[in-house]
Amino acid sequence: MRRGTLFFKLLVLLLVLVTGCSNQSSESKADRATMDERHTEMDQESSKEEMSVQPVTEPEYKASDNGSDTIKNDRMFIYHANLSIQVKKFHSVEAEFQQKAIDLGGYVVESSTYDAGTESINGTIVIKIPQSHFQSYINDVEKNSIKVVEKSISGNDVTEEFVDLESRLKAKEAVEQRLLTLMDQAEKTEDLLKISNDLSKVQEEKEQILGRMNYLKNNVDYSTVTIHLEEELVKIDSIKDNSSLNTWQKAKSLFVNTINGIISVLSGLVVFVIGLSPIILPIVAILIAWFILRKKKKQE
Repeated sequence: MRRGTLFFKLLVLLLVLVTGCSNQSSESKADRATMDERHTEMDQESSKEEMSVQPVTEPEYKASDNGSDTIKNDRMFIYHANLSIQVKKFHSVEAEFQQKAIDLGGYVVESSTYDAGTESINGTIVIKIPQSHFQSYINDVEKNSIKVVEKSISGNDVTEEFVDLESRLKAKEAVEQRLLTLMDQAEKTEDLLKISNDLSKVQEEKEQILGRMNYLKNNVDYSTVTIHLEEELVKIDSIKDNSSLNTWQKAKSLFVNTINGIISVLSGLVVFVIGLSPIILPIVAILIAWFILRKKKKQE
């Protein structure tokens, strides 16, 4: 009986120990699960706070296959023509060129004229003409000129630049949309200020891209033609009247110059005689004496 009782007590004690260990392990697991959930919630809250102030980066955009097909099939060129011509009637030809451009759907950008009086009239016209009428308009300019002094036509392919601007614009619009979403979700004043500053910067860059795209598109649709015109005027000499001839004034001037010349010669002669009188007087005296003596000898 004692052995059986002792065995039974040992069995009960062993069961109590096993039960206690299992309860402790389950409680520790439950505590760990609870701690993990708390850490997860804290990480989510911190990640939300970081997302509200984290700078938004632009997504990368690459040209799609449709874009490459557009580049191959529909290229964008900016054309510019520079002509220097001579014309018969400057003002009439200038007015005709301007009206022709307006009739074709273009417009005048600049017009200047320089009148050199009786020698020549020249000026410059800068015209924007639809690209479809670019070559025909140049032909009309050449037909209305006496001589084409200089002519040059250049073209600039801006297709790749335009496609790149379109990709950059899409990226800016995506960033703008993300910033607007973050602004609606932001609760702190600091986050609102930072997002607002980033948004204004992105919108400014977006406007710059749009401005450049509009500039390129306008210059592609409307080619530039710069025309330098020149009209040489014929000089005709007019008949001069008595007032322009100045006959009396010229005659009086010649008479005075003649008298002054004679006086100048006589004055020089007097100066010459007086200056050389110490030599001339003895020579003259000797010649006179020689002449007298010779005359007396002939008389004897």
